[in-house]
Amino acid sequence: MKRALIVGRSNVGKTLFCIHFAEYLGLSKLRWRVEHPEGRRESLRLGVQQSKAELTNAAPHFTRALQSVDIDVPRGKLGYQLMLTDSTGLTDGIHSDVGLRSAMAQTLEQLLHADVILHMVDAAEIMWAPLDEQIYAFGRKSKGYLLLANKIDLPAAKRGYRQLARRVSPALILPVSALNGNGFREVKQCVWRMA
Repeated sequence: MKRALIVGRSNVGKTLFCIHFAEYLGLSKLRWRVEHPEGRRESLRLGVQQSKAELTNAAPHFTRALQSVDIDVPRGKLGYQLMLTDSTGLTDGIHSDVGLRSAMAQTLEQLLHADVILHMVDAAEIMWAPLDEQIYAFGRKSKGYLLLANKIDLPAAKRGYRQLARRVSPALILPVSALNGNGFREVKQCVWRMA
């Protein structure tokens, strides 16, 4: 099983992408394995709408654990399994909340073991933080790195995407909309090649 980790700053759309991408790949019921930083584990079986209602929120740092869903992806006659993992949003510097710091440490540990790194940024915000530069520098050393410029459905995102494309290797960036599913076919093709 290949492991794909969605990583990035808080509120860039990681959880919504994970839910809609799993739906795009054929799942209507998602079996979530939630791994909390303190070691507690739980399993959730939620539909797509219920996953959005329970796992997403506009509040920063709503996700405070690794949330994984297994997906069978057709690939020729055999196919392959992909473990898609949503993660806690990262910040520059040291956050004052101890529990959140533990969740971020858990995300960084997972980053070291991922086969595919899906680094998500909010293209509408047009912000390339030092944290994003560090994830990009780490990720591009592996063959399994892809930068996702999310929220491309918003008018400001097109300008942000162009700015990002000038900053990073164009071969490593894809415009997507976690909300509307734009770019999912291209993400699937890239993940398929990397996995």
